[in-house]
Amino acid sequence: MEHAQRFIFLALAIGWTIFRLVRSVRAADSKRPGPAVPTSVGALPPQRAGPSAAAATPQSPIEPASGSGGFLAAAGIFVLGNVVIWPALFLLPAFDGVPAIWRLTAGVLANLFLIRLAAIAAARIGSRSQQSRDDDLNPIK
Repeated sequence: MEHAQRFIFLALAIGWTIFRLVRSVRAADSKRPGPAVPTSVGALPPQRAGPSAAAATPQSPIEPASGSGGFLAAAGIFVLGNVVIWPALFLLPAFDGVPAIWRLTAGVLANLFLIRLAAIAAARIGSRSQQSRDDDLNPIK
């Protein structure tokens, strides 16, 4: 393929993407209602909601909020991993001969592993906090 033909195809792809984006935004902003969903013939009537158990048992003020430690650990792993990965890929002289596109690809793929690692760490810390909440050492219970 020649350069002119590549530029034409690139312009067509960008134009088609913009056209689809504008069309979907217009459809989302339209004032007409969406498609109606017909009611099913054998649907059960809605049941009355009873009192919720969560509202009856307030959270103890001395326990930490649930899930905050897991989120902070996941964010910390993700940020620290990126602080290590990107400078290593672009500042080490060993990678000077590698094209930038390959280094960028390696960084993105490493981020995918970091996301999974951060999710595992958040789940482990969340399960530990759940176990600590189940202890009967809390005098306020």
